[in-house]
Amino acid sequence: MSSNNPYGGRWAEGGPQPLAGQAPSQPYGYPPQAPAGYPQQPGVGSPDSASGYTFGPFAPDQEQTGWDTSPQSAPYGRPSGPYSPGRAQPEPPRKGMDSKTKILLIVGAAALAVILIAVIAVVVATRDRPSTQGGAGGQQSNPSQTGASRPSDAVLAYLQAIAAGDATTALSYAADPAPTGPLLTNEVLATSLQREPLTGIDVPVIEDQNAKSVSATYTLGNSQVSESFDVVKVGDVWKISRAVKDLDISFIVNGSLPVKINGVKVSEDSVAVLPGTYAFTTGLPYVSYGSKNVVLVKSPYVEADTYQIQSQLTKAGKNAVISAAEKSFNKCLQQHSLSPSNCPQKFNSKYKYNKSTITWTQSGGDPFRKPTVSFSGTQARVEVPINLKLSGSCTYQGRSGNCSGTLTGRSIAMVKVTSKPLKVRWL
Repeated sequence: MSSNNPYGGRWAEGGPQPLAGQAPSQPYGYPPQAPAGYPQQPGVGSPDSASGYTFGPFAPDQEQTGWDTSPQSAPYGRPSGPYSPGRAQPEPPRKGMDSKTKILLIVGAAALAVILIAVIAVVVATRDRPSTQGGAGGQQSNPSQTGASRPSDAVLAYLQAIAAGDATTALSYAADPAPTGPLLTNEVLATSLQREPLTGIDVPVIEDQNAKSVSATYTLGNSQVSESFDVVKVGDVWKISRAVKDLDISFIVNGSLPVKINGVKVSEDSVAVLPGTYAFTTGLPYVSYGSKNVVLVKSPYVEADTYQIQSQLTKAGKNAVISAAEKSFNKCLQQHSLSPSNCPQKFNSKYKYNKSTITWTQSGGDPFRKPTVSFSGTQARVEVPINLKLSGSCTYQGRSGNCSGTLTGRSIAMVKVTSKPLKVRWL
């Protein structure tokens, strides 16, 4: 039995606007007109002038300090006005105007409040919206379509691609240079996922643009995996520093048996693989790499257990080599020779046998009922007990007669299993 031990998220605010219905400026020399929709004010000196209030123009730096109802010419040809210095009185509120103005102000303030609430709601709803995939921390649902703008996006997209059997996309998140190899294909990854799917991906969101690593958890088959992925920013996007695991298989491929991993023949001492499961086979009908030939690669950082990979005969192979050895043994019994070529009989005698009369017969039970079978390299070893009888005519010192003899012990047949038909060689 051989043992091969491997490895390694706007809004604009407008300024104040003129009130609706505000009267335009009047040319000098004319009394001011009331704005549309408001009652006309009586002129100065009219019966109602004592109770009316009109406003005449004044210079920007002239302070309005009082009012006078007596008619007089306005200075500089301006219309007469009710105001004169030193008679300042507060203007009583005009009820009709204040009521309407208040209504307009209330409506305007309410509308502005609604707009502000709507804008704030949109901003809050769209900022850091959690994904529908992954864990409770939330993350971008499909970073492969928008690019890995956050450190966690690269890890999430990488694991999602592996879970979907898309090796090409998964490798695109590897830092340059992207790894290559015969096992980094969609076909090899699909074979892996058929045995052990990758599920339960949880990558908490990492916004820090100076992050060095991102933690992730997922399930590979029946194994719970918790890993920290090293990340690096390449240009404007994030990548993972290590995307594959290099398997050292030098102790296997340097043997005489062919090596296939997930159906792909390999001959390199080291091969790169994505997280998943990888079955080692020979492609031969009679030899395998044992019942524990499937290697689980949990992440690019965890060493894979390849120590239990051993070449061995399959059940069919064991039966085949026993059958081949037995067939050769029976053929040897038919040989008319004391020591036929490539046979278990090795008989030395002082008597001279007549070859044509030499006969070999089996005594006792079937030696191939429980043979001892082992395997190494490309050959199986079949050990059987020998209990044979020899007979034939012979001569000795001039005298003739019948001679007989016995041959007991154990004999070994070596069977090469990499060729067809199987070749048997007796030791």
